[in-house]
Amino acid sequence: MENGVARARGRPGRQDDDRGLHRLPARVAALILLSALGALLTAAVLETQAGATAYIIGESHWSKAHQRAVLALYRYAGHGRQADLEAAREALRVPLGDRAGRLALERDPADVEAARAGFLQGNNAPDDIGRLIWMYRALGQAPYFRDSVRLWREAEVEVDQLVAMADTLEAQVARGPLDAASVQAHQRHLLAIDARLRPKELAFSRSLAEGAHFMRRILLGLSALVFVALCAYALRVMRGTLRHVRETESEFRMAFHQSVVGMLKLDREGRFAQANEALAQILSRPLQELRELRLQDVLHPDDLHRDAAGAIDWTRMREPGERRFLRPDGEVRWVRWTASVVDARAGRGEQVFVLAEDVSEAHELACEIAYQASHDELTGLINRREIARRLGSALGSARGCRQRHTLCFIDLDQFKLVNDTCGHEAGDRFLCEFAQRVAAQLRRGDWVGRLGGDEFAVLLHDTTLEEAETAMARIHAALGEDAFRWNGRMFGLNCSIGVAEINDDAVDVDWLLRAADAACYVAKEEGRNRIRCYRDSDPSLSRRRRELEWVAHTQLAIAEQRLLLYAQRIVPLAGGERLQYEVLVRLLDREGEVHAPGVFLPAMERYGQGMAVDRFVVDAVCGFLARHPGHLAQVELCHVNVSAQSIADPAFLEHVGLLLDRHPGVATRLCFEITETAVIANLDDACRFIDAMRARGCRIALDDFGSGLSSFAYLKRLPVDILKIDGAFIRDLARGESDLALVRSMSQMGQALGKVTVAEWVENDAVLAQLREVGIGYAQGYAVHAPCPIGELMAGASVDTVSAEALAEPA
Repeated sequence: MENGVARARGRPGRQDDDRGLHRLPARVAALILLSALGALLTAAVLETQAGATAYIIGESHWSKAHQRAVLALYRYAGHGRQADLEAAREALRVPLGDRAGRLALERDPADVEAARAGFLQGNNAPDDIGRLIWMYRALGQAPYFRDSVRLWREAEVEVDQLVAMADTLEAQVARGPLDAASVQAHQRHLLAIDARLRPKELAFSRSLAEGAHFMRRILLGLSALVFVALCAYALRVMRGTLRHVRETESEFRMAFHQSVVGMLKLDREGRFAQANEALAQILSRPLQELRELRLQDVLHPDDLHRDAAGAIDWTRMREPGERRFLRPDGEVRWVRWTASVVDARAGRGEQVFVLAEDVSEAHELACEIAYQASHDELTGLINRREIARRLGSALGSARGCRQRHTLCFIDLDQFKLVNDTCGHEAGDRFLCEFAQRVAAQLRRGDWVGRLGGDEFAVLLHDTTLEEAETAMARIHAALGEDAFRWNGRMFGLNCSIGVAEINDDAVDVDWLLRAADAACYVAKEEGRNRIRCYRDSDPSLSRRRRELEWVAHTQLAIAEQRLLLYAQRIVPLAGGERLQYEVLVRLLDREGEVHAPGVFLPAMERYGQGMAVDRFVVDAVCGFLARHPGHLAQVELCHVNVSAQSIADPAFLEHVGLLLDRHPGVATRLCFEITETAVIANLDDACRFIDAMRARGCRIALDDFGSGLSSFAYLKRLPVDILKIDGAFIRDLARGESDLALVRSMSQMGQALGKVTVAEWVENDAVLAQLREVGIGYAQGYAVHAPCPIGELMAGASVDTVSAEALAEPA
């Protein structure tokens, strides 16, 4: 009975067992499926993290390669060395390889082998290439990673510009050395490309880090759901799952410690919870020692942000960027810092996960580029741009704090002598030694920079004009006691110095430089090797200011076609109807006032701008004669003055030659007037110009004849056609016998040499009569014709004014 009951009661138990056994395969299959899903999710977390890390490492190679390319092209623009161009192109292979890999994956179908070859060219680790390809194909359109790819494409546009600049520079260097303006333009362009690329690179790393964190949170959430499902089945399944999680965590720790990027986990107080070997190498500390450290022990104080309570401000610390780590020996290592908050776990508070990529080499390259952009390559001093920036700061402090500083403009007196007699190598060495000796005389806080050529700028802080004059006198005396030695020769360190005070009256940096330069110019005019201070009351400086203003006014007038052509007839004393005249120039200012050439021409010639006026006048005269063929047919000769600066410049001769080629009918009607003093000073240049112009049919007149106060033997070398006797001999001809005798002898000399003679400054009939008596051929002056606009002369008019529109016709 009891056994029967027992058997009856045991049957359902066996049935349950049987059902359990029958369900066991399904349960095992479910457990396996859930476990596999959990493992898959965990592996996806690891692969995503590893793939993001691989892309961040790849971006590091990309970033370093582009900076090496920028630096190499920067040097190539300045020196044209082929090795720099090759280095730039070798560096550009890295981003170009990465782009080739990406484009291969975007084909339909994707070319995996081509992508692998491209990523290998991009210096990516072979073990990481599979992850790179998988992540791009699997997550190419995923949030964050999609933005990273967009930033990648935008950065490639800048890389294409670097490739194009390499080709452009190679072509330009092949044609010859670049001028300073082109070098600076290309170098500014390179710096602009570098400035645009760096934010994109940081944004790329930040987007990848945020995407990895986003994917990690999603995948961890799914893992948690699987974990809950596993718990519902059985404790054994849960234990198995936990065991599996521990195993996968072990794998993650292995990847963590083997990564080439520094990785670090911190608690909210900055204590190290975990670090890998790469971080230990960056910090140059044993890995075991890191566990006892805090963030403030290794991070530069200026890079550790704190809140008002003195605690670490993790909101600011999570911002990506570059930060400095300090090694035990004090060496600084720059790292690209990317931080994210890790959710709190049981028994532990919230933690921060940090990626620290060592970018010290890239930072040094960037610093070197910045240094070269602000320093003179030869002397190592700051260059003109940096001088202007510092002067701006000094000017701001002088205005805001009522401080006074002083700018000293130094111009070497013997640099050209050293360069011409000993060569450019000696000239460069001379500049370097001079710069070193000046710098050695300055106080701490003062500085010296090179403006260019043989010009230097010195700033004396907290120094009045009088104190600066005393200080520069001391430095000037010390330089005068020393000398530059080269191959047995000695050259004095003589220099002219202009001093200007930086105070509330200073307008801007340009004004400061002009003021100091003006004072230096006066020092050179007064005999060189001396010091002059800029003071508004100084008459020499006032004269220079006025001359510079006229130079500026005249340059503007040339640009705006406000130089007017006037004409004064040259009349034959023996009678005749042929028209001959000299072209004169006037300046029409913006207020409508007309100024004589004596007001602005001396200033233009004094500052080397005489050729600009000559070119304008020659262009305008040729254009005027070509546009009026009827007038051209009536003209016997049209006289045009040419300055000494123009006849000495081959570019002017070439310009005039091309101009006469465009107007072939004008040449035989032109007569170029060259002053006797200009001929004597530049005899070879004058002969070259005269021969070239006479070969085209032009005539040559020797202007101001008799003013050279030298032997007339040079006349035998000069094939001139006309002698224009200096008006100083003509003006007082009727008052004394000496001038009459001199003019008679000049007339006889002209007749003997077969030259036409013209007397200038003829102002009355009595002088005209005497000139006829001594045999002078032509007369010019107010007694025969008052200067008038050339258009009125052509029309037969004799008024003295005309509108700018009628006279300033373009050449």
